[in-house]
Amino acid sequence: MYPDEFRLPRVSEHVLAWLERRRPGFGEWDTRVEGALRAEARLALDDVARRFAELAADASYVSRLEHGVFSVVLPRYFQLAREHHALQRRHYGLWRGGDLVSRAVYTGVGLVLAVVIALTRVPNWLEPLPFALILAGPFLPDMQESFLERRYRRQLAALVADMAGEQQQLEAYQPLSDPPEPLAGPDGRPDSRSDSRSKERS
Repeated sequence: MYPDEFRLPRVSEHVLAWLERRRPGFGEWDTRVEGALRAEARLALDDVARRFAELAADASYVSRLEHGVFSVVLPRYFQLAREHHALQRRHYGLWRGGDLVSRAVYTGVGLVLAVVIALTRVPNWLEPLPFALILAGPFLPDMQESFLERRYRRQLAALVADMAGEQQQLEAYQPLSDPPEPLAGPDGRPDSRSDSRSKERS
């Protein structure tokens, strides 16, 4: 078993962080964007493979790790990132993009509601609403943007957490093409009896 930094959840987290640093710089989402992000994922995995090579020589494990990223992690990431990327391009669906005018209007609506409530009979539970809008109006676009960003981060974190199950399958897989290492004899050389037993089984 290898250290956590070379297990699929942490590797996935590393790759996604790498991609998220580069994704906002792309324009409208299309196949070219996905191709560029796949290339970036390859660079992130090359970085992992380079550090892993300092620990162990296990090319089959690295290959299975990369397969897990490209076949499981990236398709799910693209589905989440495509939606969030479109939201960012639309300024999170904020009215007027959350500019100063929109913030002033939100506050003004709160003031108008406060006047209306003061001049009419309304249930007591409605009275705090205008004051809440007056106070929160200038920050309403920021609150909406923050909510959507946190939701996206939670989705990415859930994706990384799901990779723990994939890691178990990755570790349970033992390719038939990789024969077990022969047992060493007393002199440190491979034991001929072990080799003969292997031939008998074959």
